[in-house]
Amino acid sequence: MSMSKCIVRMKDCHNTEHSVEVYAKSLYEAILRGLNRLQDVGWESNGNETIQRVEVEIHQEPTRHIVDVPKLLKWVQEDSMYPAQQTRKEKLRKLLSLARSSPTAPQALPRYIVE
Repeated sequence: MSMSKCIVRMKDCHNTEHSVEVYAKSLYEAILRGLNRLQDVGWESNGNETIQRVEVEIHQEPTRHIVDVPKLLKWVQEDSMYPAQQTRKEKLRKLLSLARSSPTAPQALPRYIVE
């Protein structure tokens, strides 16, 4: 995961929720940064309190793609000389065949499927 904004939340022994915003590259990094940040902002536990659970909310920037469907379908049908890409294409072909055979597929779908 790339650097993402994360909200780390936890409840103390008094059932009070505390949350902080951190930036991290992984879930575990977010948890540790969050716990450190909570101490930095003044959250204190009583001496024998053990933190049992934290909640992490990960926010990633939206990504927008505009894809030419006929070109995509042509690319999916072509073989690849790279094994990893060939594996991905095979998975996509399975999805494509499921879409063709599904009784609940949208009516517009067959217009985009080129043989």
